[in-house]
Amino acid sequence: MKKQLMTACAAALIAMGMTACDKTGTIEGVVLDPFTEQPVPMPTVWMDSTIYTTTKEKYPYKEELQKGEFKFNKVPVGSYRILAGRSKYVKSRNPIQTTEAEPNLKVKLYIYSDQVNPGLYKTGEKTPTKINNEWVLFSTQCTESIAGYRLEMPAASETAKLPPAPKADKKAKSKKGKKAKKAAAPAAAPASKMIALSAPLVVDGKLNVLYVNASSVTAPLVAKTFAAVEDKVANHKDCKGFTETDVKGIFPDKSKATDLQVTYVAENLYKISGDLPKGKQIIQLSQEGKTLQTYYFEVK
Repeated sequence: MKKQLMTACAAALIAMGMTACDKTGTIEGVVLDPFTEQPVPMPTVWMDSTIYTTTKEKYPYKEELQKGEFKFNKVPVGSYRILAGRSKYVKSRNPIQTTEAEPNLKVKLYIYSDQVNPGLYKTGEKTPTKINNEWVLFSTQCTESIAGYRLEMPAASETAKLPPAPKADKKAKSKKGKKAKKAAAPAAAPASKMIALSAPLVVDGKLNVLYVNASSVTAPLVAKTFAAVEDKVANHKDCKGFTETDVKGIFPDKSKATDLQVTYVAENLYKISGDLPKGKQIIQLSQEGKTLQTYYFEVK
């Protein structure tokens, strides 16, 4: 009976991926808002498929949890997935690993409000500050050319309401009497007001922004920047959205591309960083070869 019990215990330990002599350590850290880098009070933190969670009734660090801090003691060394969340926040999940040589680990986890809209954001602000993509109205859909911007667009306005032309005077005489009154010519339609492509946003050469993706597609997010050049629309027939009046546009120079670093922060949230070449740039964010968004920057 004793031998059977020992065998059962050994099997259970093997199933858990550890042995009785496994070294243990401490997993601790803080949960932050990625837009402000400020702690998020009272988050929920847990390690997948383990007993380690801040929701346990006897969790000993509830006071620290009010400051966004957490700690798990006596964690066997190994590979885990640690998650963080809170009501009305978008959670994060991150792989972590400890070893016999380094059984202790300190981590930063990020969660953010589920009210933050998709788009590109500045970092280090007091509140989530979105970078307004005012150039998207001028953008066209391209395949081989990657992206393209119109140099100008008709301003959005209501259709001009012209007064009706007056009817001819029936009493007017055509031969002997007074000359017939001529119907007033209709007023000419006003020329369409055009608005020019907005100047590129001036940024520093060290790019450090956050991107909230609109979708939850698991395919990797790819970020690149290209030198922006003015070129003939006729050379970019793969771009849909130009009109017959568009002679030139702004396009990426594919021979001058720079890869940007994409780092997972939380669900649908990525950090985009890297060194931008000087001059006008078109930043492309894509997934599975499809462009999600482009931005028009100028690096001083």
